[in-house]
Amino acid sequence: MAEVGCEGLNFDTSGSAGDADFFGTLTAVQALKQAVPNMPILMGAAGEFVLGMHGQIEFKGQRLAGLYPHEQARVAADAGADIFGLAIGTHTTRSVAWNLSRALTFLKETSATSPRPVHANVGMGVCGIPMMEQTPIDSVTRVSKALVQIGKADGL
Repeated sequence: MAEVGCEGLNFDTSGSAGDADFFGTLTAVQALKQAVPNMPILMGAAGEFVLGMHGQIEFKGQRLAGLYPHEQARVAADAGADIFGLAIGTHTTRSVAWNLSRALTFLKETSATSPRPVHANVGMGVCGIPMMEQTPIDSVTRVSKALVQIGKADGL
């Protein structure tokens, strides 16, 4: 794909089926980075922690089950990912302010400790955005601005 002009790869919702899924993505990122080192790779998470479906799967000595975003970002960088996509689920019974502050708590630590740029995955039901088919623009704007200014996200 690099030979025909692909500008990058995005592995979205990595680990959605648990630690084996996360391991598979890390392995793919590592192999692709060795094959095409100049191809930018974004590895986006599936949630605020990696489910331990197996519990003992490791990548380069790091157990994957239970990793929180700041730990996921380091493992993704070790595999060769150029950008880490943080994903924090929105609780539908809570307010926008509550969900945003929860997402910011995870994002601030991840941004502070990640060796690579961190992009907050925003969208319906992710990182403080309300779970609605057509989200209110004022909520999206306020959440996006706070993720960048307070959470220090490198992008959205």
